[in-house]
Amino acid sequence: FCATLGTTPCCSFDKLLELGPICNKENIWMHIDAAYAGSAFICPEFRHLLNGVEFADTFNFSTHKWLLVNSDCSAMWVKKRSDIIGAFKLEPLYLQHQHQESGLVTDYRHWQIPLERRFRSLKLWFVLRMYGVTGLQEHIRKHVRLSHLFEHLVLQDERFEICAEVVLGLVCFRLKGSNELNEALLKRINEAKKIHLVPCHLREKFVLRFAICSRTVEATHVKFAWQHISQLATDLLKAWEHQQ
Repeated sequence: FCATLGTTPCCSFDKLLELGPICNKENIWMHIDAAYAGSAFICPEFRHLLNGVEFADTFNFSTHKWLLVNSDCSAMWVKKRSDIIGAFKLEPLYLQHQHQESGLVTDYRHWQIPLERRFRSLKLWFVLRMYGVTGLQEHIRKHVRLSHLFEHLVLQDERFEICAEVVLGLVCFRLKGSNELNEALLKRINEAKKIHLVPCHLREKFVLRFAICSRTVEATHVKFAWQHISQLATDLLKAWEHQQ
C-alpha cells in the first residue's frame, strides 16, 4: 500500500494515523511516497505532517525536487533492511569477502537487482556541507513564504479562486469559470514563454499550478509572474466576451 505525503496535483497529505494501523493489522507493506514534501520535514513546523510514519515499512523522498540536489537523487528508509536484502541478496563465491558478516560494511548490491549503483549520495553530501541544516531550512521556509505571497495576490483578484489549501510551496488556482477558459489561459501563459505552469484536475476542475522551486527565486519574480498572469487573464476575458 502506498500512502502519499504531498501529492503531485495539489500537495495533499494522506492520514497516516488512520491508514497505518490498518496496514500493520492486515500485514500489508506500507510505503510512503513523499517525493516533493519530504524535504520540508527538515523544518520542525512541518513535522506534524509526518505523524504516523512509524507505521511505514519504507519511506522515500526526492532530494532533487526541493533540497537543492541535482537530478537524480532519492533517499529511502527501510524499517527492516532484511526484508529488502532477503529479496535481492546474491552471494556467489567471487563476490564474497571477509567483512560481509561483520556489520561494518553495507553491501548495497544486496538492496537491488544491479550489481553496482551510482554514487548519488555524494551530491547530497556536498549540498549538506555547503548549506547545513539551517541553510536548507531557510531555503524551504523562503519558498513557503513566497507561495503564500502568490496566494495573497491571487485572493486579491476576485476573478480568480484558490483551489486547495496552500501548505508548502505549491499554489493551485484558476479563473472562476469553465475548464475551457482556464485551458485557454494556460495556453497563453506557456506560449508567452515568460513563465511555465503545469495543470492538474481537482474535482473535475482544470486547475493551474504555481510551484515555487527555483533556488534563486525572489519576491520580485513572484510578483512579476502574477502581473503577467493577470494581464493575460484580462486579455483573454476580453476576447472571450467578444466570442460569446
